[in-house]
Amino acid sequence: MTDLIDVMPGIELPVGAVSEELSKMWEGNQETALSEFRASQMNLVLHFGRTVSPNEAKARFEVAVRFAQRYPSRIIVLCPFTEENQPMQAKLFSQCFIGDSHREMCCCEALILGYSSEDNGFLFNQVSVWLESDLPIYHWFSEVRSERVVKYFDHLLKRVHRIVFDSNIESYPIRDLPWPNPKRVVDLARARLLPIRQAIGQYLSGIPFDLLSKDLRLVTVDSALNQKGDAFHLMQWLEHCLKCDEDESVESTFSELKPDSNQRLGFKIEYADGRFIRWIQFSDSSISQLTHNFDGTFKELSMQIKPLLPEQELSEAFYF
Repeated sequence: MTDLIDVMPGIELPVGAVSEELSKMWEGNQETALSEFRASQMNLVLHFGRTVSPNEAKARFEVAVRFAQRYPSRIIVLCPFTEENQPMQAKLFSQCFIGDSHREMCCCEALILGYSSEDNGFLFNQVSVWLESDLPIYHWFSEVRSERVVKYFDHLLKRVHRIVFDSNIESYPIRDLPWPNPKRVVDLARARLLPIRQAIGQYLSGIPFDLLSKDLRLVTVDSALNQKGDAFHLMQWLEHCLKCDEDESVESTFSELKPDSNQRLGFKIEYADGRFIRWIQFSDSSISQLTHNFDGTFKELSMQIKPLLPEQELSEAFYF
C-alpha cells in the first residue's frame, strides 16, 4: 500500500540530516546561492490524517506550495503511515518561483515527515526542531481524527497562531472540539464563501432592513452532500443578516440536494405574506441565479460569482 510520503516530491534523507542538508542547499557557493530569495514569513504545517488518499494529499500539498509562492513559507508536511511501528522517514523539497525579472524570484521549502500515529511525543519534538524560529505557526488539519487533534492541544498546537480545517471534507466534528482558543480556529468553508457573501450582501443591502426582516417565516439552505460545510456557514451568515439583534432566533432548516442535481448550493428566504428570495449556485459554473418576489413583482437575475482558488481560500482563512 502506498504511503502518503511516497507521493510527495523531494529527496529522501535521514530525519536527523534534514536541517543540515537544508542549510547546505541554500548556502551553495557564491554564484549559485539562493538564500537572498529565501525570506520566509511563516511556518505552515500541513497535517494529514490516515483517511487522506495519496492523490488528495498531493493536491493539497500543491495548494500549500502555490500559497507559499505569494506568502513565502517553510512548509512542514506530516504524513502518517498506513501501518504502525515504522521508523520515521523524511524528505526535503524546495522550489523557486521566477517572476518577470530575476529580482522577483521567491523560494520556498518543504520538510516532509512520515511517522507512525503513536509517535506523538517524537512528532512534537521533530516539528519543534524543523520550525523556523521566531516566525508565526499556521496549522492546516486535513482529515485528522478529532480525538487525535485533542491530544495535540498541550504541545503541538500550543504556540500556533491559527488553525484551519475544511468542514466539507472532515468526517470528524473538529469544529465542535473544546478548543483552548476558539478564535484561532477557522473553517476553510467559511473562507470559501467570501465571494458569495460579497455578491449576495450587495443585493440584500439594497432592501430596507425592516422590510427584509418583517414577517420572516423560514430560511432554507440547500446543498450537495460534499458542501455541508459551505451550507453551515451560509446559514450562519444569512441568520446574521436577517436578525434585528443577537438574541433573536430565525426559523431555519437544511435540505440535501439530490445526487443528480445541477446545483451545489442555494437558499430560500420565505415570508408569511408570500414574499421570497431564492438563490441557486449551479455546479461547475461561476453563474448563479437569484429570483425574488419582494415588491409584488417577480424578478430574475443572473449573477457571476468567481470562486476563490484553493490557495486564496487558504490565505483568507489564515489572515482574515
